[in-house]
Amino acid sequence: MSQTSNPQSSSVEALDLVFWDPSGYRWNGSGDWNQWRYVPDGLGGEIGIRFGVSSGFGTFDWNNGGVAPHGSINDGTGAASFGKNEQAGLASTSVNAIRMQANRQFTSAQNNFTVELDFSRYKGSKVGGKDGVAGANTLIGVSDIYAGLTYAKTVLTITGKLADGSAASPKGWKLLNGGAAPPTAGGNQPSAQLGLANGVLQGTSQPAPGGMANSIDTVMGLVRLDAAGYQTLHLRYDIFPVGNNRSPRIDNSGLYVASAFPRKPARTEPSKAEEPSTPATPVKPTVVIKDKPGKRPGATTSYVFTVKNPDGSISGKGCFTYETPAGGGEPKLTAFYYHDKVVGTIKQANVQTFYFNQDDADKRFTFVTSAPAKGICSLTADNTLPAHLTGIGGEGAQSYLNKTLEFPKLATGTTVTEESTSTPAVDLVVVIDSSVSMKDEADALNQAVGAAIEAAKTKCPSDLRVTYLGIEGTFKNTRFDTTVKNYLIDIAKADEAALRGRKKGTVAGGGAQEDGARAIEDVIAHYNWRPGAKRAVFFLGDEAFEGGGSDVNQEDIDAANRAIDAAKKGDVRIHTYLGTSGAKAKQRKALEDEFARAATETGGKAFTSKDALNGFQDLLEKVICGSKSSTTTTTDFCCCQEYVEQA
Repeated sequence: MSQTSNPQSSSVEALDLVFWDPSGYRWNGSGDWNQWRYVPDGLGGEIGIRFGVSSGFGTFDWNNGGVAPHGSINDGTGAASFGKNEQAGLASTSVNAIRMQANRQFTSAQNNFTVELDFSRYKGSKVGGKDGVAGANTLIGVSDIYAGLTYAKTVLTITGKLADGSAASPKGWKLLNGGAAPPTAGGNQPSAQLGLANGVLQGTSQPAPGGMANSIDTVMGLVRLDAAGYQTLHLRYDIFPVGNNRSPRIDNSGLYVASAFPRKPARTEPSKAEEPSTPATPVKPTVVIKDKPGKRPGATTSYVFTVKNPDGSISGKGCFTYETPAGGGEPKLTAFYYHDKVVGTIKQANVQTFYFNQDDADKRFTFVTSAPAKGICSLTADNTLPAHLTGIGGEGAQSYLNKTLEFPKLATGTTVTEESTSTPAVDLVVVIDSSVSMKDEADALNQAVGAAIEAAKTKCPSDLRVTYLGIEGTFKNTRFDTTVKNYLIDIAKADEAALRGRKKGTVAGGGAQEDGARAIEDVIAHYNWRPGAKRAVFFLGDEAFEGGGSDVNQEDIDAANRAIDAAKKGDVRIHTYLGTSGAKAKQRKALEDEFARAATETGGKAFTSKDALNGFQDLLEKVICGSKSSTTTTTDFCCCQEYVEQA
C-alpha cells in the first residue's frame, strides 16, 4: 500500500493507507438520528460518527427509496476508483466506507443531511500525529455525489473544531481526486471531477480524466488534512435539483476515513552502510464477538455456517471457534475455516475483519478475508445486507452474484439416545414459586395433574412418586400444601442449618418465595430420593432465579450455575416452566434463556406459558415421559478444520 508519486505534492512521498473498519456499523432505526456510534479506526482506536439534518429539514423516510447508513467493506465504487490518475501508485487491501442513500424525492428546494466525525478516541500517534485528533496523515474520502451536469448537484460543506475548541479551517487541506471509474451499464458512469475550495467539496462541470461527457456522479476523492489537529468535523450535504428538474433522484454517498503511514523514499543510489528500513507493523485483524451471558471462563464455543446458491444448493461451508478468556475480557477467535470450489480453503490467518452478534435485536454475522485463490483478492460476507457474499478481483465478483450467507448455528456432535424398555422408578418433585403471581398456574396444575399422571403412565409406564412443594408458602385447595423447608425438615429429616433457602420476610418483597435456584439446590441435596429411582425436579416460576425480579443479573446466573452443578452431581434432571409475567420483551427473552439453560444443561425440558395454552395435561405428560430411563451416546464435535474439509 504505497504511493510512489503524487502530481499534487511538491515532493515524492510514500504512504501506506489503512482505512477504518465499519463492518459492524448498521443503522438501527429512527433512534440513531444524532446518536454517536464508534467505528474501529484500523489503528487500535475508534472514530465516532453520527447522522443528522440541519435545522429546517425533515429526517429521511428510508422506505421512500432510500437506504439507511451501513458499513461497506471493500466498497465497490471506492475500490474501482482507488489508485486512478492523481492517486496512481496508491493501493489498499480494503477500501472501506459507510454508505447511505437519501430518499427518492426532493423534500423541498433541496435535500439535506449531515455527518459528524469525532476523533477524540482516534490513535493519531500511530501515524506520526497525536491521539485524540486527526492530523496531516489523516484522509477523508467521499464518493458518488452529484456533479450537477444533468440532474442534480451536491454541495458538501466541511467545518469543525480543533483540540482547543476553536473553529477548524480546511485552508491547508489537499484534494486527491480518484479519476474515472470503469464503465457501467446504461452509458452513465461516476466519473465527474471533484473540486475543493474554501471548505466546500463539489462536483465540477468537467469529467475526470478518462470520464464521459455526460457523467453525473463523482468517483472517490481523498482529502488530506493538515497538521492543525482536528477533534471534530462536520460535513453538511446539500442536494439541489438542476434547473426545474424535479424527477426523483437518489444521492448514493460513500464516506471514507483513512490513515497514512509515511515511509522513507527509496534511494536511487544504494548505500552499503544503510540499514534496511523497517516495514510498517501489520494491522491486527478486527475481531468483535458479542458473547451470550453465562459462559464459563475458559469455555470454547464453535459455530458452523453455509453459503447457498440462488437455487438453495450449498456452495460453501465454514466454521469458527472462539474462547471466553479465563481471566476476563473480550472473547478471542481461535479458529476459522471456510471452503468452496471458487476460493478454496480460507483459514484464520486470512481473516481481516470478523463480527458476530447473537443478540436477536441486532443479529449479524460479517467477515472480510483475503483469499488464496487465483483471480480473487478478498472475500466479503454479511448475512444482513443485500450483497451477502462478494469476491473482489478477477472473475470473483461474477462468480458470487446472488449467493447468500446463512447465520451461524451452534456446532454440535452426533447424539444417539436409546430409551429403556424397563419400567423405571421415577421421583418427581414439583416446586412452585409461591408468590401471588403464580396462583393461577398452581390452580391449573392442581386441576390437571390427576389426568396428566394417568395419561403419562399409559404412554410411559413408570413407578412414579410425585411431591408438590411451595417455596416458603402454599396455595389453599391445591396439592401445594407443604413448603420445601417443612417437607425437607419434617419428612426427609434434613438439618435446617444445611438448607440454602431463605426464610419468608428476610428478603425484600416476595424474594424468599421466588428463590427458585436455592429451592432446587435444597431439594436435590436433601429430598428423600428412593434408591435407584430416576430423579427429576419440575420448577414453576415467573421471575428470575435469585429472589425474583424481571431482570436477569449476574446473581441470577450464578445461582442457576450452582443449581445446574448440583443437578449434574446428583444425577437430577431439571424441568422448568416460565409463567406469565409483566416483564418487557427483552427481559422476557433473558428469563426464557436462563430457564431453558437450567433445563437443557441437565437433560430436562423447558416450557413457557405458551406451551400451557392447551392445558397442563400435555405439559406434565411430557415432563413425566421425559423422566424415563434412557442411554445417550454423544460423539463430540470434531473441530473446524475437519468439519470444513470433510465431504
